Amino acid sequence: MKKCAAIVILVLFAAANGWAAYPEKPITHIIPASAGGGFDRSSRVLAAGWEKLLGQPLKFEYVPGASGMIGFGKLLSKPGDGYTTITTAISMQAMNINVGDAKMAWKDIAFVGNLISDPNLILVHKEAPWKTIQEFIEAGKKTDKPFTISTSHPKAVSTLAAKIFIDLTGINAKVVAFDGAKARDALAGKQVDACVGPYFSSSSKKDFIKALASFSKKKVWPGIWDCPTLSEATGKPFPSLIEPFAFMVHHETAAKAPEAYKKLVSTFKAAMETPETKAMAEKQGMAPFMDYWTPEECNAFVKEFQEIWEKYKHLMN
Repeated sequence: MKKCAAIVILVLFAAANGWAAYPEKPITHIIPASAGGGFDRSSRVLAAGWEKLLGQPLKFEYVPGASGMIGFGKLLSKPGDGYTTITTAISMQAMNINVGDAKMAWKDIAFVGNLISDPNLILVHKEAPWKTIQEFIEAGKKTDKPFTISTSHPKAVSTLAAKIFIDLTGINAKVVAFDGAKARDALAGKQVDACVGPYFSSSSKKDFIKALASFSKKKVWPGIWDCPTLSEATGKPFPSLIEPFAFMVHHETAAKAPEAYKKLVSTFKAAMETPETKAMAEKQGMAPFMDYWTPEECNAFVKEFQEIWEKYKHLMN
């Protein structure tokens, strides 16, 4: 019995010391999209500062396809040991789950933290005749030919936002879903009347487009576009539809490797304050969108988004 007890103590001691030394090898960071996109760029903003605190490099792996679901499949196929992480937009993943495209549920992942929050906007061409969102709405109510509003995917958050906008304002308009950034390209090329798209991701087209209003609780950064919130401009209770970019791990990490999970969470937060991260955020134009959330705040956003979905999901039929 004494020998067995000694073995148990040694095993527990070794395990404790093993996790204390975590990480002992590079961490694979999954980008569920192609290189160079928003998930890649935002992750690289944090990478240098986070690697310094972790003492190990992040090894980026690009797994595009199926609105991020192939990347999540890869994450969930790996052990929950803290050596595989992923970045995605919480709201995009919520849409995947809600419309039935996801082969996973929120219980399958654990949040590490949120990095940036990118608010969705109502965008029009710079040469469009409407100077304000009120002018656009009034014109949309009077037109015989429906306005066209581009979005990034038939089941995207931008599509839900566009349909809520049409429903609450009563304008004569229809949604035209494109593939990702092609929605903004269509607006820049004057193929559509308006577009719903996230601020930061749309800013690359700032020479061709302008923002009239935001789907956010508070006024957005005025550095590129100075516009009101839809609720402020219309007096109607528009929901907040933003794109929070969060880091996540396999749900088993929190239970089976708690010390590793705690270290990921604490160093993620600390990394957002490092000079390396701040310098990269400025260089990439992301500084105004940096928005740290705890894992608990990420889960609260999921709950809030679900309430919005339940209220407006009939519009997606």
